[in-house]
Amino acid sequence: MDWLLLIIGLYLLIIAIIDLKVKAIPSMILTGMLFVVVMLHPANLFYGISAFIVAFLLYESDFYSGVADIKVMTTLGFLIASTNILFAFIIMILLYGIAWKIIQKRTGKDKQIAFIPVFLFVYVTLLIIGGIK
Repeated sequence: MDWLLLIIGLYLLIIAIIDLKVKAIPSMILTGMLFVVVMLHPANLFYGISAFIVAFLLYESDFYSGVADIKVMTTLGFLIASTNILFAFIIMILLYGIAWKIIQKRTGKDKQIAFIPVFLFVYVTLLIIGGIK
């Protein structure tokens, strides 16, 4: 399924650019991609649900501010196939997210932060370490 990983990488790049420029992403695009990934990776249901719970927890704690972020994190969770990678995924979200917030604050863009680029960085890192298959 290398083609799916390429499509998701391009998808994340496109929505990261949209998030940076417009700060609004059509919900249908995100839900559609989530549906496709769930249908192609049903064996990873545990990791997808776990990612959803963590994403919702981060949303409730104001770590990020959009439902789009929950959908993207859940989508990436369905691509994970081991508990160790799930924990690495969560830690990377937290570390990259904090670094991204610091960068945004220093550049004066701390009003509403586009968070989807963080998921793109995490996705690329997981691809490099072989955590997504």
